[in-house]
Amino acid sequence: MSNLQLLTIDSDPIFRLGLRVACEQYPDLQVVAEVSTRNEALRVLEARSLGSETAKKPGDLAILAVETLNLRSGQTEALAFCRELKSLYPNLPLLLLGGPLTPELLADLQAAGANGYSPKGRDISLTIEAVRAVAFGHTYWATDAAANSEIELNAAVVQTVENSAAIADKNADNLTVDTPVHKKMLAYFCRSGLREIDATLAVVQANLQEFRAADATDLPSILDGVVLSGRRRELLAARWIVSQLLFEGKGEKAKGRRKKEEGRRKKEEGRGEKEEAEGRRENWLNNSQLQVANSQVSANYLDVATNWQNSLFDSVATKFQFELVNLTGLPLEIDILRSPKKRELMSSILRKLKDLLEELRFSQVQQTHLSQKMPAILRNLWEATIIDFFGRYYTLQTKENLVFDGSQASLKLEESQGGSAAYLLAGRGVEVVPMLLADADVVAAEILDKIPMTVEFFAHLLFEIPLTVDNVSCVSGSPEAMQRAEALLENLAIQVASGVVQPLLNNLANIEEIKQMFYDGKLISTREIERFRNNLSWRYSWDRYFVEPKAIFESKFWLFVLGDLGIKRISIYSPRNRELAQLSGWQLALTLLLETRDAIAPRVRAVISLLGAAVVYVLTQVIGRGIGLIGRGIIQGIGNSLQDTKFGKNG
Repeated sequence: MSNLQLLTIDSDPIFRLGLRVACEQYPDLQVVAEVSTRNEALRVLEARSLGSETAKKPGDLAILAVETLNLRSGQTEALAFCRELKSLYPNLPLLLLGGPLTPELLADLQAAGANGYSPKGRDISLTIEAVRAVAFGHTYWATDAAANSEIELNAAVVQTVENSAAIADKNADNLTVDTPVHKKMLAYFCRSGLREIDATLAVVQANLQEFRAADATDLPSILDGVVLSGRRRELLAARWIVSQLLFEGKGEKAKGRRKKEEGRRKKEEGRGEKEEAEGRRENWLNNSQLQVANSQVSANYLDVATNWQNSLFDSVATKFQFELVNLTGLPLEIDILRSPKKRELMSSILRKLKDLLEELRFSQVQQTHLSQKMPAILRNLWEATIIDFFGRYYTLQTKENLVFDGSQASLKLEESQGGSAAYLLAGRGVEVVPMLLADADVVAAEILDKIPMTVEFFAHLLFEIPLTVDNVSCVSGSPEAMQRAEALLENLAIQVASGVVQPLLNNLANIEEIKQMFYDGKLISTREIERFRNNLSWRYSWDRYFVEPKAIFESKFWLFVLGDLGIKRISIYSPRNRELAQLSGWQLALTLLLETRDAIAPRVRAVISLLGAAVVYVLTQVIGRGIGLIGRGIIQGIGNSLQDTKFGKNG
């Protein structure tokens, strides 16, 4: 059976890449073209139709991803494109991938000629099922169960919030003279807060209605609508929290207790058995409803807290699947690895970091202890990555000498011809992982302990402590916090990866088995490896004596992050006054030199500018004018001589 030839149309390059990689896992699917715009799609289809046996079917399936189906402009554009495709290529099946669908929009898409629809974000096996079904001439109209359930859950949360607030308002009105003073004060402040929230909520809802009525299509207006929707959810959440403080459910619980007490009193009189049971049942129902409502809201916000972290790790993991080309101009230990090994190492680090975070949550580590425990946490991450990447029991079987500072039971000490101590294999091989882990102190001093902002990053992940970006506190999940957290995570992964490779270069750099398994083809000769190690040594010395003290003085950190084309280096602002006060020796002298240069440079530039202006004045106004007068006199003299000669001849 021949492969199904697919054309994907999506403006998101990450989604196109993910879909292509997913299709490559199935031997019967082949993505023959990827485009981002309507015009590109038409050009590709036209080119393929010229070389196709069936001109009206330049492929087996066109997959159109539409992110804006929930907006009227996006609906219009998608429907128009569907009609255009079906008019030009009526035999080409068309599958749409997008957001939630309404019954009306579903009918419009079917009328426009689309042969199927599958929501984005589903399990990839379901998407592949839709691809095959539509490509073979069937229709596939999936209901977006995940999106619909999320909408229903949000509606339930909103209704729960509104009901809770109504109960709170009602119970606040039921305060009596016997109510304690602190409860009265709490009720007063809560009701004041609720009124303020309601007023702001009314303004936000009015703005949302205006936005929807305007049917804006430009990007800034669409972003404004997204911000307004998020603001409304925040206000609803705040209202629910305040309402919980305002004796939520007390009135209903009290009503149940009153019925229970009344039933008990009547029971004593021989008439209250039924009323007591009714009161007990109503009290139990009220408690159950309250618990269900609380669990729904709590689960929703717990999911939100979890989702932003999953999005963070997924985004970084996706970037690590591209070529990790070093564009910084500085040597990194991971440069010696082949591309597949780089990606494998980065994936291992992210996986072990997730496991470490779960372990820290399970052990209930306190935020105040993070700073003290951070060196051990980073070392644990480094050790776990080495074991996972190389394999706990990976053993070298080679006859080459291994220079290694330490003693191993399986190694035999012998003097090499050059007189240096070398360890020879004693017939059983060398376990690589113990040898690499023995360099833990060196790696920690050179790399792990110098990774910036690890305490703040782990506190953000474990306790959702806001990140400070340019002296502005950014809550977890916000765009600014996500961008900074992504940069910190990428830098952490790259630095830990360098720490994993460093002991390999220190102890096993020239072992042929290591070269064949791990090294890039351009860095396998002994000369290239030694040059690479020397460059790394020079870089660490330069950083220690020049780059780091300058960065401390300028209150910034350097981070290695992933750009569009590879690894790049950026700087971020962060106060480093404590580190500045601890500088000594050459590092302190360098900061003093920088300070002196900053103090003198403007004055020197001013003096040079003044001297330059004076020189220009002398050259133009004094010397220039003098030369001009001299030239003028010479020209006049020549003219007079010529005139006298002329008159002499005439006479």
